[in-house]
Amino acid sequence: MFSKTLAPEIMQTMLPRDFPADRLSQPRYAMRVEKDVMIPMRDGVLIAANIYRPDAPGVFPALHAADSYQKDMVDLVPTLPMFHCVEVNDIEWFVSRGYVFVHTDSRGTGHSLQGQWQFWSAEEQTDLYDMIEWIADQDFCSGKVGMLGESLLAWVQWFAACQQPPHLTCILPWDAGADMYRDVAWHGGMMSVGFPTAWHMWEIRGHYRLGVPARFDSAPENPDMGRWDLVWNVMNHPTYDEFWKLRNPDFARIKVPVFTVGALHKVGLHLRGVVRAYEELATPKKMMLVHGDLDGDEMAIYNSPEMRLLMLRWYDHWLKGNDTGFMDEAPVTVFVRGAGVYRREADWPIPRTDYRRLYLHPGPSGAVESLNDGTLSWEPPSAAASSFTYSYPDPDWTHFSGGGTAAIDDGIVHATRRIPTFVSAPLPEDLEVSGNIVLVLYASSDQTNTDFFCRLVDQAPDGEQAPGMPPKGHILTRGWLKASHAATKSEELSKPYRPYYLHDRPRHIEPGRIQRFEIEVWPTCNVFKKGHRIRVDIACGDSPALDFGGHYYGVKVGSDTYYHEKDHPSHLVLPVIPAVLSDAVMSDTATRV
Repeated sequence: MFSKTLAPEIMQTMLPRDFPADRLSQPRYAMRVEKDVMIPMRDGVLIAANIYRPDAPGVFPALHAADSYQKDMVDLVPTLPMFHCVEVNDIEWFVSRGYVFVHTDSRGTGHSLQGQWQFWSAEEQTDLYDMIEWIADQDFCSGKVGMLGESLLAWVQWFAACQQPPHLTCILPWDAGADMYRDVAWHGGMMSVGFPTAWHMWEIRGHYRLGVPARFDSAPENPDMGRWDLVWNVMNHPTYDEFWKLRNPDFARIKVPVFTVGALHKVGLHLRGVVRAYEELATPKKMMLVHGDLDGDEMAIYNSPEMRLLMLRWYDHWLKGNDTGFMDEAPVTVFVRGAGVYRREADWPIPRTDYRRLYLHPGPSGAVESLNDGTLSWEPPSAAASSFTYSYPDPDWTHFSGGGTAAIDDGIVHATRRIPTFVSAPLPEDLEVSGNIVLVLYASSDQTNTDFFCRLVDQAPDGEQAPGMPPKGHILTRGWLKASHAATKSEELSKPYRPYYLHDRPRHIEPGRIQRFEIEVWPTCNVFKKGHRIRVDIACGDSPALDFGGHYYGVKVGSDTYYHEKDHPSHLVLPVIPAVLSDAVMSDTATRV
């Protein structure tokens, strides 16, 4: 089941022109299943596993999926995009091709009735080591173990690899975040209440008592199951402390080969971890950034025949020693939105990137209805004094009806009418922006703290706007920063394309003082087509109807000023990809759609 964005012709371009299908493992085996095999952990806790094996003698490499949603959910619901709790792909497809698939319930979940789930506690991390080594020691296993899974089942692979179990041979974290503090729970130091709250209640706790009523027939109920409260812990750890450090994988400890895949629309959850992992890993590695712009698209891509073939190329190479040609190809594949193309690249960030400054200016642009209707230009500002001030809360903000800083008129959400915006002139030619982005914002506030929310938008030409409707724009990516958290920025860990804040000792800002803020804007890959405009929206409050996650910002009263003048030239740092590619690059470029 694919959404309208997953056109067959786009899916086919995920595979190279000379795809070596004949070198891959072929379906030869029937499957047999053993349910609830108990695996002992070092502290005596028993972990429940379902083992899916080729129904034939011999030894086979193993794929391990470490689950917290309940492994038996795969028997209750189909692997469709609306069921995010099934993140293991088609088990029988891999087993038929000569792999053992071991699917485990994390401690304190599913049929692992002992212990308590605490979201990657130290015990859960050492469990991964113990499970992998147990699998490798079984008489059905060749001694080589890989890992498989999407989202949560991908994220856990970082921790398994950091444990360095001797028989872990490769991992394939598909759409995995990494830094729980920065990637999910505290965007830029601002608490994201939407995703952690809904996810823990619906996908983790909700499954404890749904769908498997006979779970406790063979054992007494564990009173600690489901008791640990993720949201309580998020609220009580507002800075990057030891709680978060334990749950942030150290990529330097990962020694096994990694194929990491990310979805471009998963801004505010997974995408940052995918690209940061690729940049920091020092092992054999590959990265793919896939298309899709709606929740559920990534699940459809993950379960597509094309993606399974790419995954099989990876596993066959590292777990079976088959020459699939996969490691001979360019290490990075990106889907460039707006161009409809999967393109291979030599590295990430893309080596030929031209980082260009796009400056904020006063308006009017005439392109959008907003508080200021500011403009964007490649030319730096020349005025000695130029700024825009707005006060909040705005009486037209509709937070409690689901719009946040958006205005709602007759049930229609208007994203920009009550916030500041800056919009370029229509582009004279196509412009590709692919990579990590920074918003350098000179700002002041009459308060001791404020928040910065920004969106990068591809705005369609005026002629494509529906009469009477808000401006048509495709939100590409976002950035966040709480002003007080800019106090401790790591010069060692920061890069020109990604500021890195420690979020350890927030410090109030001085009211009225102009300060330079560097705001990390998550990466994107997009061609702004000729006639389109580049738009950046900036505000001090969230807009849950339009933005990911929903952020708590409490009672806020004050005024903020954004500067676009000669001595305070606020600007975007955009990773522009030259339009003319070299012959070497073009020879390794996927077919255009």
